[in-house]
Amino acid sequence: MTRRKIRYGIISTASIAPRFAQAMKCTDNGKVIAVSSRNIDRARKFAEENDIPNYYGDYNVILQDPEIDAVYLPLVNSLHYEFARKALEVGRHVVMEKPFVLYPWQGEELRKLSEEKGLFIAEAVKTLFLPVHLELKKRIDSGMYGKIQLMEFRQSYAGGGYAAGWNRMREYGGGALYGNEAYFFSMAEMYGGKIQVLNGSATYGDSDAEDQFALTTVMENDILATCAVSRKVQFENNGMEIWLDKAHISVPDYWKAREAYIYQNGELVKTLSYPCNYELMYELQHFNECIDKGLTESPVIPVSASIRHAEFCRKLYDEWEK
Repeated sequence: MTRRKIRYGIISTASIAPRFAQAMKCTDNGKVIAVSSRNIDRARKFAEENDIPNYYGDYNVILQDPEIDAVYLPLVNSLHYEFARKALEVGRHVVMEKPFVLYPWQGEELRKLSEEKGLFIAEAVKTLFLPVHLELKKRIDSGMYGKIQLMEFRQSYAGGGYAAGWNRMREYGGGALYGNEAYFFSMAEMYGGKIQVLNGSATYGDSDAEDQFALTTVMENDILATCAVSRKVQFENNGMEIWLDKAHISVPDYWKAREAYIYQNGELVKTLSYPCNYELMYELQHFNECIDKGLTESPVIPVSASIRHAEFCRKLYDEWEK
């Protein structure tokens, strides 16, 4: 029997959209059948390059395609809520890029609407599904390395799209925090339990959206986690470090991790390696399974978690804007 494939339409040809389209090809339960852009020529070019049969020159028109089951939203951050709501209202499941929403009330409305319609909605936080993290989580939970004492997260990009354009404009939901919060909050809570205390500082440079921030959190069981993100300098080592009673674990580029290194007594004792071309494939396989089962949210990244993380962001912005 041929397995049913969830049919997707992509709204926007943003830089991450090709990775979504190619990652979907690595699943056995989903496919992309349409793409839209505000520019018809850009949509046509994207469709040709990614073997997508249909394309549209209007974000709203694609929502009327009766063949589409679900939409993927890699839009400018300020448009996430608007188009997620539009998609749910016309009966489409929704997978949206981080951040889920800019304000907690938007998340609450989307959750209520998805439940009323019986439709799936989720924030795409790929880190939670990467094999490296799942294996590390299993090892840590076994107690073989003792208790986590401290976690450190680092991410920087002195150039590229994250440091330019709308990402430097507050009106579009730009800023280093919205570009990275989902990874930090989700991974810190995956390993250390729920965040109990959150503090942070930011610098703004020459724009109205922060270009650097540093956070300090206290998790359950008295675990400390810190995060530093910069769009002004390039760190020598981007990634995640976990210090436990009996080991130190290093995960380069933790948000797209393929490898992790485990040290004990200063010596490398284990290397975990899970190579893949498109790390989004794991979350997409999961989301498609959720849709096929008739779920309205993912048990791995429930809407409540995305809303709670939006609350964290508003708390920080309220403090920084004073």
